[in-house]
Parts: sequence; C-alpha cells; structure tokens
Amino acid sequence: MFEFGSAFVTIHAWEFMLLVVYIVVFVLYYGRKKRLMIGQNPEYKYYLLGYFARLFGSLSLIWIFVYYYDNGDTISFYNSAVPVANLAMIDPGKFFEMFFLPNTLENYRYLYDSGTGFPLGYIYADERTYFLVKLVGVLLLVSFKSIILVSVVVSTITYGGVWNLYRMLVRYYPQIPGRLAIAVLFLPSCVFWGSGLLKDTFAFSAVCWFIYGLDSIFFVGRNAWRNWVNVVLAAWIMIAMKPYVFMTVFPATLLWLLYHRVRHFRNALVRMLFLPVAMTVLATGSIFVIQGLGDRLGKFSLDVALQTIVVSQADLKRSEQYGTNFFDIGEMEATWSSVLGKFPQATFGGLFRPQLPECNNIVMVLAGLENTFLFLLVLYILFRSRVVFFITLVLRNPLLQLCFVFAVGYAFMIGVTTPNFGALVRFKIPMLPLFVSGLFITSHILDRRRKALATGQRFDLDAFSGGDPDRSDPRVQERGVRPARNKRR
Repeated sequence: MFEFGSAFVTIHAWEFMLLVVYIVVFVLYYGRKKRLMIGQNPEYKYYLLGYFARLFGSLSLIWIFVYYYDNGDTISFYNSAVPVANLAMIDPGKFFEMFFLPNTLENYRYLYDSGTGFPLGYIYADERTYFLVKLVGVLLLVSFKSIILVSVVVSTITYGGVWNLYRMLVRYYPQIPGRLAIAVLFLPSCVFWGSGLLKDTFAFSAVCWFIYGLDSIFFVGRNAWRNWVNVVLAAWIMIAMKPYVFMTVFPATLLWLLYHRVRHFRNALVRMLFLPVAMTVLATGSIFVIQGLGDRLGKFSLDVALQTIVVSQADLKRSEQYGTNFFDIGEMEATWSSVLGKFPQATFGGLFRPQLPECNNIVMVLAGLENTFLFLLVLYILFRSRVVFFITLVLRNPLLQLCFVFAVGYAFMIGVTTPNFGALVRFKIPMLPLFVSGLFITSHILDRRRKALATGQRFDLDAFSGGDPDRSDPRVQERGVRPARNKRR
C-alpha cells in the first residue's frame, strides 16, 4: 500500500478510496436537492457547480500546501487538531472540559500527553487559532483523522452559508444569476482560500450566514428561531476567529437595515430629517456593541486597536522573514489621524494588491490576475457612470451600500494591518463576494439605464433601490422604465 506526503503530513491510499465515497455521498445529496428545488428556483442550476468548485478549491489547497509549500498554516492546523481528536477518543471527559478551560500552560499539560500528542505551542497560545483547531478536531472524528477527508467535510459544511448569500442576492436581482454566481460561488480567490482548513473559510461562511440571516428576519419576514440562531452563531464565529471581520460587517449591515427602512418614506423632507438621526444611531450602536465586546475582541478592541495596527505593520514587513513580499504604506504613529491618513493607499492595497508586477510565484500570479480584472472592472463602471451617477446610485440603493461600505471598510482594515501579500490574499476573502456582486449589480443597473434612455424612456432609479422592479419573474417585461418626460435623469 502506497503513501505519500511531506515531512509534516502523510496521505495514505485508503484516504483516497474513502475520499471517493465521501464525494459520491455528498454529490448524491446535493444532486437530489437540486432536482427538488430547480423547478421553482432556476438559480439551483449552479448548486452542484458551486459545490464542485469548493471541493476543487479545498483539495487544491491541500495539494499546494503538501507538495508546493511542504508546510504552512493548513498543515499546522491539522497537526494541532489531531491531538484534540485523540483526546476525544481517549478521555471524553477531558475533551468536553477542553472547550471551557482557558489556554494556560497548566491546562496544556493537563489535557495532552504522549498518548494524545500535543498541539503546536504557538497555536495553543493563540485563543483564536486554537478555536479553529477545536472545531477541526471535532470534524476529524467523522473524517478518520484524514487531512483530505476533513478538508472535504469543512468545504461541505461551510458551503451552506455561501449558497444562501448567493440565493439572497439573486432574490433581489434575478436577471443576473450568472454574474452573481461568478461573484459568490466561482471567484478564484474565494474558491481556493475560502474552502479549506483555514480560519478564512469559516469567517467567509459566517459573513454569508450573518447577512442572509438578517435579510431573512427583517426583509423576508422569516422570524423563525433558526434565523436568529444563524445570526448569533455567525457573529460568535467571527468574533472568536477574526473579530475585525465582525467589526466591519456589523456597522455595514446596521446601515443596510436602517437605510432600507428610510427609503420607504415617501416624503423627501422626512427622509432628509430622519437620515441624521439614523446615522447617529448607526454610529452610537456600532461603538456601543464593539466596546461591549472589548474582552472578546482582544487586541482588536477599540482601546488597543491603534497599537495593534502599528505593531502588525512592523511585524509583517520584517524582510528577514517575508523577503520582499509586502507593500509599504509608510510610517504610522499610534494616533487615529496618522492611521486614517493612510486610508487611500491602504484601501487600494486591500482591494487590488498584489498587482501582477508584484507577484513572484504561481499562487500570487493568480491573485494578481484577479486583482487586475477587478481594477479594470471598477474603472469601466466609473467611466460608464461618470462617477457622479455611481455615487447617486449607491446612495439610493441599500444593498449596494452594504456591498461597498463593507468592502471599503474591510479593505482599509486589512490594508492598514496586513502589508504581507501572502496573508493579504487570504484575509480579503470575506469581502470579495459582496464587492464583486456590488460591481455586477451596478453594471446591470447601468445596462438598464442605457437601454431606457436609448429608447426614449425615462429611467426610474428609485425603482431599482430594492432590487429589480419585477422580481417575481425575470422573464416578464422590464418595469424599471417610464414614458419620457421633459427632463431625463
């Protein structure tokens, strides 16, 4: 029986045989669900394709880390999760205790021994990384402690959030399901970095569940307890693994919820008077919640965020460890004025770097190609909209506000703290689907506007503020246009 792998992990022949079984079982399940749902939900034609993309991304990540890097975070997480799985089989009592014990040296020695093996020390010491290891350790129990099988299980259980975000966006704009599928299901970076054994995979899925759950509760009217559970669990996972993701998505979703209500006010004066109040509530509520989570946010809490930013910048630019694989936004002091002064270059870096000339390996080149495409798409949309109409469109469309406010805020957050390209391409995964979806939705509305004006009709921008004007059946004649008047917008 053959086996192969790297110095840090070995993959046996039986794992590949079981891999086929796992994939067949999951594909049969998803295939059956697709057949049941596609009659009334045409977007389900992408259901299996989206799942196959995640399988491909998850397995590709394993091959890259095992055979190209010969080490890396994924392998370290796996090797640290195996002792957790061993603990569950050797001493279930200690296994359940583990979830509630603090990460101290005494508890490390209490939980683990030569029989279970030991998690890597630096992973155990990091509460957020160790949280991931605990989850993976549980999943290893149903994956026979195999790195490729647990990768498939992770990609399968996190697919639900991604798919639900896609369905939510299609509900608003059903005439562009293909473009939204590209943005949410098939974007290369998200497929590769958002499907395997990484914190980014769980954070990505949690963002999707969080937004989908809020939409179901407040706009669809599904106040079922499971939607509240989804929102709470998604927030908990983000805070436990990547608190800065929650710190950026929470204000963006709060703005989305508030403005979605404001736009229904027919009186323009009432809207104008209500907006300052809504923005005050937004800012106050965001600060209150984030400050209330101070202990859970740790080094990302408002009290120590400035120091975290400065230290992160200095650490990730250490040339002896990372070579030249980073970008420099300049020196910063531990003041908000200094940090905010880096907004343009940090945000650009978070959205569009690395650029192709900055890439020095195949993984970075793929990211560079994707970033080049996104940069050109942004320029194309700004050119078509003459910038002014783009700003007007975003100001009147709550969903686009969610997409772009979250994307820009998140890009600034990671751009100012993560100058290392290797980390940057992973960290940006949670915001990419919404950012690209926002670009495609904007392009779609611009297409409709051009068609209306070309036929001498008046384009009603407000008709698109809540989605396509006729969302019940995209094949029905479009209703976002009106007969021409003396003045066209």
